[in-house]
Amino acid sequence: MYHSPYPAPSVPLDVSVSQFLLSSNPDDVPPDQKILSDFDDQQQTLTLQELRFNAARDSSTFISRFGLQEGDVFPLDFRSSKESPIQPFDLSRRDNRKIPAGMCFSSGTSGKPKGVVFSHHNLIAYLLTLRVTNPFTHNAYMREAFFPSFAHIYGIVSGVLLPAWVGNHVQPMRKFEYLPYLRRCSELKATVLRLVPAAAVRMVKDTAIRDLDLSSVHTVMCSGAPLSDATVKGLKRLLGPETNVLNGYGMSEATITLLRHTRNGQKGSSVGKPAAGVTVRVVDDHFNDVPIGIEGECLVKGPTVFMEYKNNPTETASAFRDGWLCTGDVVKVDEDGYFWLTGRKKELIKYKGNQIAPAELEAILLSHPLVMDAGVCGIAWDGDGEEVPIGFVCLPSSTAKVDYSKTLDEIRIYLEERVAPYKRLRGGLHCLESLPKNNSGKLVRSELAAIAKRIHQTRAML
Repeated sequence: MYHSPYPAPSVPLDVSVSQFLLSSNPDDVPPDQKILSDFDDQQQTLTLQELRFNAARDSSTFISRFGLQEGDVFPLDFRSSKESPIQPFDLSRRDNRKIPAGMCFSSGTSGKPKGVVFSHHNLIAYLLTLRVTNPFTHNAYMREAFFPSFAHIYGIVSGVLLPAWVGNHVQPMRKFEYLPYLRRCSELKATVLRLVPAAAVRMVKDTAIRDLDLSSVHTVMCSGAPLSDATVKGLKRLLGPETNVLNGYGMSEATITLLRHTRNGQKGSSVGKPAAGVTVRVVDDHFNDVPIGIEGECLVKGPTVFMEYKNNPTETASAFRDGWLCTGDVVKVDEDGYFWLTGRKKELIKYKGNQIAPAELEAILLSHPLVMDAGVCGIAWDGDGEEVPIGFVCLPSSTAKVDYSKTLDEIRIYLEERVAPYKRLRGGLHCLESLPKNNSGKLVRSELAAIAKRIHQTRAML
């Protein structure tokens, strides 16, 4: 069992999210400080006071005109109302751990999305945990362009609730686009970059961005897949040796699990140690704790763990074991207590009794100088039920199509020289113009598997 090295935050039990936000201003941000600006029209802004007031005012409009009751859900249009604001939702006489505050959907990158319900306690705990674990990063002095979807917990907290609490400046964009994102970060003098590993790899290899001024960036946050040590070193060469490159890990149901400290204690591409207030176990298939250095499933306990799946008690029950959230993610812990993310348990490819993590193969493919993006999944082979790995890569536009076959052979050999024989891409290696991604730039592995299936079916017909 692994406990956080950071002090557990004191999370109140008798306030709502709105009460918490209105009663707390940890960095004493003035009410007229601009904290939100529009990506397409930077003259459209909201100050800290406007954000808080308009949210309450528009809530009042819907309540008075449509008779909404506690628990009802409605959209907000910050420019639509002239009504008086309502008072924040009062939980002074109730347990906020039992009162739903919101719902988002899991990313659906490996299956059907589920409605994940969070309590007021969960969301307040998330904010406090971020602050206690990483005060250097989560404060009023952050500036960033922000692309994660506000329909997911990462976007809700980091892009909406955190600015409303600490007053940092955020400029949301509709979806991740590599060059527009980096250019705007340069213009904004952003202090933080949020990237998926594939985008980080592209930055390291991309000579076209060398003229962008990213000197204001002190932290790079990567999430969505394991990050290689080579990419961490490459980002530090590009942005400066003092840049904090953080390989983060979390999931909708846990909101936050592992983070690292940004000032000291960094260790390569690990995902760090348990965040403040979080306890973690690493177990085998029989839920026995595994020794240091051995891979196992990550189980989590803490105040940020979600309440339930909406209208789905069966899935809710199966998500827990003796009070522990079963994340389905495979990790290992080293002798210093640092966690290393291997992949997702249900994404493991089972070949002749061996387990193959797609993320491991993707990291090796991405380390090849010609690979701009990579994805791996399993595919049933030859009707015997055996799965084999199949790989996909994106190559630079300068690579001539007539050279694809030769280039793919070179990349395949490059991979095979670095893995055990059972991990070879027996399903083949293929080139795509782009990989299926969600709005946050995260690989949608279920769609990748569908592409693999179509390729295999086409081969069988020939």
